[in-house]
Amino acid sequence: MDKYTELYAWIWKVFRKEEFSVDQFRSTFPTSQGPKVVHDLVKKGYLRRVGRGVYRAIEPEEFIEAIAEKEADFGLLEKAEKEYAFCKDTAVSIWTDGYYWTGFTRGFKPVSLAIRKKDIALWRKFFKKTGLKYALEGERRTLYGQVFMLHPREKLIYIEKDGIRVVTLEEVVKFCLAHKLVYAPALEYLDESYNIGYGKREQMVA
Repeated sequence: MDKYTELYAWIWKVFRKEEFSVDQFRSTFPTSQGPKVVHDLVKKGYLRRVGRGVYRAIEPEEFIEAIAEKEADFGLLEKAEKEYAFCKDTAVSIWTDGYYWTGFTRGFKPVSLAIRKKDIALWRKFFKKTGLKYALEGERRTLYGQVFMLHPREKLIYIEKDGIRVVTLEEVVKFCLAHKLVYAPALEYLDESYNIGYGKREQMVA
């Protein structure tokens, strides 16, 4: 547990829903840097400023909800200055304009990202620097929340759809066909939007 989380726990134990000033904070938790510590706690989401120099602790349930709902800004990926493309289930969602989204649970929201195999070390460094959660494909560890799942490739072919780097429609269709029981609704959407021939293929099978 980091020091700010532990301090927040004590603030909640002492003040609960009561408002308090920096002086009250400093008299309760002796420190020579009261204003800075309070500022840091507000910035990190532990406290809320309710007036000039007056603060209140965020309720634990609200704090937990804020952490769970926090999602990464995909624009940060550009700062890596390396090629990438959304793939697999994430690409399906992009190509279906958000109509079809699967591959997640209530506690785990993966974002599938194709990268060049030669750039793995650089991507690791980037994610550690930004604090974004990531895991390599097949890596065995506990995963929770939003996690960038990295899928290394020798070659990376992609296009830009509405300003988003994503693997080609052809690749997405192949992925959906390989998992047709799950992605049939997505295939129907893609057929209506891009005439991929899915409907005709199904009629022939029938």
